[in-house]
Amino acid sequence: MKTPLLLFFVLCATCLQAQNREVFDITSFSPPAGWSREANSSVVSFVKVNNKTGSWCRLSVYKSIGSSGDLTTDFDHEWNDLIVKNFEGTTKPVPDVTTEGGWTAQSGVSTFTWQGKESYALLNVISGYGRTLSISVTMNSQEYMKAIESFLGTLELSKPEGYQEPQQVQQVAPVVNNTATISVTDAPGKHGITKSTTNFDDGWVAQPFADYVKVTKGPITVLLHYGIEVTDEMRSNNNVEGTLFDRVILPRYTVSNIRKYANESYCYYCIYFFEADAVEKATGKKCHVGFRIITNNGVSSCIEIISPSADAFNKEFTDQKKVEGMLNYNKFAITQADLIGTWEESGGSYVNMYSTVTGAYAGMNAASSAHTFVFNADGTYSSHHRGGYGMVGSMNIYDQKYNGNYSFTNWDITMTKRWDGKTENFWAQFEAVRGGRILYINDKAASAMRYSLAKTK
Repeated sequence: MKTPLLLFFVLCATCLQAQNREVFDITSFSPPAGWSREANSSVVSFVKVNNKTGSWCRLSVYKSIGSSGDLTTDFDHEWNDLIVKNFEGTTKPVPDVTTEGGWTAQSGVSTFTWQGKESYALLNVISGYGRTLSISVTMNSQEYMKAIESFLGTLELSKPEGYQEPQQVQQVAPVVNNTATISVTDAPGKHGITKSTTNFDDGWVAQPFADYVKVTKGPITVLLHYGIEVTDEMRSNNNVEGTLFDRVILPRYTVSNIRKYANESYCYYCIYFFEADAVEKATGKKCHVGFRIITNNGVSSCIEIISPSADAFNKEFTDQKKVEGMLNYNKFAITQADLIGTWEESGGSYVNMYSTVTGAYAGMNAASSAHTFVFNADGTYSSHHRGGYGMVGSMNIYDQKYNGNYSFTNWDITMTKRWDGKTENFWAQFEAVRGGRILYINDKAASAMRYSLAKTK
């Protein structure tokens, strides 16, 4: 199924119907006739079910959120949040892109299986004027395409009220809450990484220390602080990023002229970034400090950038995407001495299911897995993969074991006698963490097969 040519209708309001208009957030449209309407504060949906054929379609218009300012980031976020989390077996598409009148629309489609029948997930992500909104369509029959095209042909977008060009930074005063500083020293780390210097092709050089990975290029130094758990005490003032700035930066610098990245009043994935003129307390050296906080699953990754001046910083880091990208430099080559031992990971997730027709609870879908790799000094390995997935009460269980030989280079591992007796090749690297290292391996032929392994023996 090809992506429908809907973007023209989304971006050009030449065929709008005046009757039966509905306004929702920054959109207005004519609801499809004969479809059931469902709505809450964040989404308006229209549902059509053919009881004779068993076909169905759900069309949803979501309330706009703050745009990241990057089209790829906007689409990936919405695809993962609206499609991947709700429908198993989808494949992220390369979206078609159309731009008109300050709006850019990206449209992608994927098939998936629902109740044993091939179904379709379509997503239009529209970004402009600092906002991003999404329109999703899920269905198990293409008989609804004409109605969908007609609906999108009535859609009109309004420029957000009071929109102003975003300002990159705003002047802020420091938040004095320095009751518990976070350790930041120049002490060497005990990570067990033999090849502890990585020279990247773009000139950056990375080395692990006790409290951070230091990445340098020319006059600029970046400290990738190891993950910091966000506690309830840190959340208490509803300003985690300010608290982290106080506890990581203020003990080591005298700062002035503090600026904070200016997000919109309400943003879905906000950028937390401070910069300031600074003087190192230990040396008296003047510098410019940037500080980015990225929090996932209750753990904050902090990126500290030390440069001679604001101009030097801005020349190297032209946007926040480059700042965030520094996290990719915590990367170190493998050796057999570091690899030998037992490595494990485990995890799980679940989701409560509800009928799209009746709204009734339909049970819980769960998935869990555990993986163990043992690498031996004689070049042999064993691995054990076990887990379950599906609806609770009727889950599918798997248990797979492999034994074979392995070989390696700095950045990959080859293992024999894998699935169907085949040899598999993996990208491989170490990531430094406080007091240790994580082994990442990723199947070169199947990118979804990724393992994040901690050494247990």
